[in-house]
Amino acid sequence: MLDFKKCKVRWDKGKYVPRKVYDFETESTPGTPKDIAEKFLKENLRLLKITALLKDLKYEKTIKSLGACTALFQQYFKGTPIHGAWIAVHIDQKNRVFMVKNDTVPVANLEEKVSKAKATPLPAFKIDAIIKQKIKHYGILDSPIQKESMIYALKGDFRQIWKVKFGTKKPAASWVLFLDKATGHIIEERNVLWKAKGKGHVFKPNPVVTLDRDDLLDQKDKDQAIFAGAYKNVVLMDLAENGYLKGSYVDTTETPNSVRQMDFNFVCSRDNDRFEAVMAYYHINALQRYIQSLGFKDDKSILNRPIKVNAHGGPDDQSYYDPSPDKHDLTFGDGGVDDAEDAEIILHEYGHAIQDAIVPGFGQSLEGRSMGEGFGDYLAGSFFCRLKKGERKVRIAEWDAKGYEGGPQECLRRLDSAKHYPEDMEGEEHADGEIWSACLWKVQKLLGRKKADTVILEGQFYLNQYSDLKDGAEAIILAEKNLYAGKRTKSLTKIFKDRGIL
Repeated sequence: MLDFKKCKVRWDKGKYVPRKVYDFETESTPGTPKDIAEKFLKENLRLLKITALLKDLKYEKTIKSLGACTALFQQYFKGTPIHGAWIAVHIDQKNRVFMVKNDTVPVANLEEKVSKAKATPLPAFKIDAIIKQKIKHYGILDSPIQKESMIYALKGDFRQIWKVKFGTKKPAASWVLFLDKATGHIIEERNVLWKAKGKGHVFKPNPVVTLDRDDLLDQKDKDQAIFAGAYKNVVLMDLAENGYLKGSYVDTTETPNSVRQMDFNFVCSRDNDRFEAVMAYYHINALQRYIQSLGFKDDKSILNRPIKVNAHGGPDDQSYYDPSPDKHDLTFGDGGVDDAEDAEIILHEYGHAIQDAIVPGFGQSLEGRSMGEGFGDYLAGSFFCRLKKGERKVRIAEWDAKGYEGGPQECLRRLDSAKHYPEDMEGEEHADGEIWSACLWKVQKLLGRKKADTVILEGQFYLNQYSDLKDGAEAIILAEKNLYAGKRTKSLTKIFKDRGIL
């Protein structure tokens, strides 16, 4: 049985229920994670102020990480899932519960409010017509339409809704709509496509770093000899036998005029359009293998599957990860310098895919999206820091920022920003992400590269779709405790306190 006097609690001020309970350890309990979690919930439902019956908290799945596992339960009402109403029970390697996150909806008056809001639903053909009209407004349909019946909380009331998912192109987007069943009114709409404002991408990681030249501009179709010293000979591992740039972790066949070489010789320079596909294949493959070397493999793997890549996704100066149903792919734009020329932009975007693989739908809040951008920058910076010297170690995407005419910048973003939370938050995730990446960079300085990367990746498993910066900080502290016995808890806490997050 939990004792709130012996643990830490974050309260939901609106519902006045414990949103997160942590910094405790139960006794070791035999059984599967599902069994342990269900026993824990049964003993603590009242204390956690969970008014739903156990039968309405349906076990969804268990997610494993290096130091723990998470049993997830979705709350239902009369057989219908309630949007965003989840319980996550976190269990360490000794079968001890050490944290629980409670996003359930109190049942009191729920039935009355749902019944009151209930009305005759619109016929299916009318709902479909509304969806089709919205698709025309958004762009061209580029994925199957998924529709799920749910209950949606709106200003203290509850609506019977359809949750609709689909992807579009021209422009590229991944949409989630919440439609009132009775009126067809769109209660909420979100474009959940991860985007990054990149302008150019190059080698290992880019020619600005390799050549140590800050005066480079995009010389494509001009003097290619200037880049000769920046090319690195690499081994492309695990290629498909059919001659395409496709393997266990990367599939570039989505790229127009996909590269195929039956002799597996893909040596080319940046004036050849196949160069960007080679860049994407090599760097994503290398990062995935590095992640597995940290221990995230087998049943603890992160994105251990081929991710589809379009290395020439259009003329826009824009790259993104698309979490749409049946997609989960990466697209790199050709505006300015072709985006897939810069390995740091490639790994930044792959970072979004990693987060979505661990927590599907991650980044529903502004702070969550800011963490996503900061994590992507840190991932790229950490992976390539061994190849950089001096001030360049904290600069992200120098070629992206300099490689075009008309006002080159020092770099796209930095890992040593002095921004402080919350007064320096701007409300734009790329800018606000510098707060988070600066914290992660401090974590690396404290723990060392490999240990920091491991702890930061492990911490992702302790988050949910709506996690904020404080959740992120606490997750990293918990991850270090589970993996390395909490030897650096005080120092880690100080990093986030100094930044204003804790």
